[in-house]
Amino acid sequence: MTVHPTIVALALLLVASSAAAQESPAPTRLEPVVVTPTRLEQQAGDAPASVTVITREDVRQSASQTVDDLLRQVPGFSLFRRTSSVVGHPTTQGLSLRGIGPSGTSRALVLLDGVPINDPFGGWVYWNRIPLQAIEQIEVVHGGGSSVWGNYALGGVVHVLTRRPVERAAFFEASYGSYDTRNFDLLLTEAKGPFRLSLEGNYFDTGGYPIVKESRRGAIDIDATSRRSTFNGRVELVDSPDLSLFASGNYFDEDRGNGTPLQFNRTGSGAFATGGRLRAGDFGDLAAAVYGHFQEFRSTFSTQAADRNSEILVLDQTVPSTSAGGYLQWSRRFGAHLVASGGDIRWVDGETEEKVYNGVGGAFLRTRIAGGEQLLGGVYLQDVYTPDPAWELVGGIRGDYWESYHGTRRDTPPPAGSGIPPSQTFADIDRILASPRIAALFHATSSTDVRASAYQGFRVPTINELYRVFRVRNDVTVANEHLRPERLTGGELGVQQRWGPLEARVTAFWNEVRDLVANVTLAAPLPDCPTGTTCRQRQNLDLARIRGFESELELRPTREWRLLASYLFSDARVVEAAQQPTLEGRRLAQVPEHNVTLGVRYAHPAIATVSATARYVGGQFEDDQNTLPLGGYVVLDVFVSRALARWAEAFVGVENLFDQTYATGRTSEGVVSIGAPRLVHGGLRLVF
Repeated sequence: MTVHPTIVALALLLVASSAAAQESPAPTRLEPVVVTPTRLEQQAGDAPASVTVITREDVRQSASQTVDDLLRQVPGFSLFRRTSSVVGHPTTQGLSLRGIGPSGTSRALVLLDGVPINDPFGGWVYWNRIPLQAIEQIEVVHGGGSSVWGNYALGGVVHVLTRRPVERAAFFEASYGSYDTRNFDLLLTEAKGPFRLSLEGNYFDTGGYPIVKESRRGAIDIDATSRRSTFNGRVELVDSPDLSLFASGNYFDEDRGNGTPLQFNRTGSGAFATGGRLRAGDFGDLAAAVYGHFQEFRSTFSTQAADRNSEILVLDQTVPSTSAGGYLQWSRRFGAHLVASGGDIRWVDGETEEKVYNGVGGAFLRTRIAGGEQLLGGVYLQDVYTPDPAWELVGGIRGDYWESYHGTRRDTPPPAGSGIPPSQTFADIDRILASPRIAALFHATSSTDVRASAYQGFRVPTINELYRVFRVRNDVTVANEHLRPERLTGGELGVQQRWGPLEARVTAFWNEVRDLVANVTLAAPLPDCPTGTTCRQRQNLDLARIRGFESELELRPTREWRLLASYLFSDARVVEAAQQPTLEGRRLAQVPEHNVTLGVRYAHPAIATVSATARYVGGQFEDDQNTLPLGGYVVLDVFVSRALARWAEAFVGVENLFDQTYATGRTSEGVVSIGAPRLVHGGLRLVF
């Protein structure tokens, strides 16, 4: 008899609840400090937004080996194609919150210590740039955040805060696991007088696993591999509590095999940031930084025979990109008003350099180069008003200017008979965008909080969406240089309640997105779609509506036990699509209606730390026409660790304990991609 993972997860929760009653008294709850909702430090309970906080202990007690897999426990967090970044193609790592149109491009902003890390060319996220050992806290703000953060934040913000060097120490972690997976991470910190230093090196390598459903595999299907190296450095000068300066740098190198001999991708990048904070007495507080990013991304694509016993290289893309930016923020308290204002700017230059081959014989056809530049800058003003200890009112507005320019495309030679000229220059695009927000927090009682907010947000099309063609097996998606910015208008209402050791939060939301960029299936193929392929193009949908609710519960009956549960319902549909009226009423691609997470954790210093997390992801559709379904699935992860000494800890993590097979993608010819099988890894953590 097969026991369903959901039953096992529920049983774990019941056992935990029973055992908890015999343990020590309930602990005192410490409210975490967050900075993301308003760009100002405040306790999470005083933030006028729905915020989920993942602490360092949450990271340490998780079986996940990457940041994106860790974040899957957050209600509403999802990535394009449901694929882990362990072996997933980088362009599938765009995230969304609450089902706001997942795609390769993110519809939420991702920050690392206040600096945006959404890929400047394509908007996806290289989650593996952030080793788990370096993380101090992750703040996930659900709902529109463009009023202070600008571009990408229309669906929310994910802010990763790293550990600060406060002492001389060394932290080392090494693990080995299934499919010859190895991970080594060394973090060194030093603090001497006003100077602080941290250096971290991380190396990860896996032999990988099959990513095509067994019944559809052929001779060309091999394991999808992954290897990466990351180096992070940070220097700080903490002259006093009123003045601090920093400089940081990141080097990232990644090499992936994408499941067939001819398909791979490689990324090499470097990033830097420098800035500081100053408390200037009656003048207020200042924070500023400048940053830059340099990257080269290469990816190959092939067409595969129906029996998957042969393949032909059809695209070899190299994508160099450069970006630079900075921000300045001022804040000061005026009685009951905490006023903040500032601005930021980001410039991006990128292009795709492609070698196009014939999909029948593999002969070289032409070179295609397309790209351009973008400039995006904005200023904002925000007032956090506390007229009474029971009330907090927030009003803010931001104005942004976006320009996309120097857009070009060159085909050498142009495809015969296609009508595509050898050289094209695309018209410059510019827009002025406003993002207002109002919010209120009411402490109705000592244990009850009510939150409400209304907001607008935006996301501008990336250079990737405007100019780059991509291919997934025999499905081709064509760029569109006429795309308009996405504009979101939304609101939410939430209640947070505390009953002793139990804390519960429920939030209802309603979002409407105009000009949502979607991959639309075309009846008549475009010249960039070879004969025999399914042709799609990025197009603006007139109106999409995403509505639903999310809930989170946390029970800490004793110091040792912690029980967690979350649920998201998201109804995401196309409302108006004048160019493609058949899409109206259909669900947005890649958005499940239901997400459930159940977790139980036990931590006793003298015994062990044990955690189990079960996740259910409901069914969704691969395509805009809702003809390619992806079924729901349940996975259970387990983690166990035990201290061997004050400075040493052994651990074992198991992902997908019951080895469930679930679909992550489906092509029009019926090839089904699958997620990770059972993954076991174990190792040591050392602290000196």
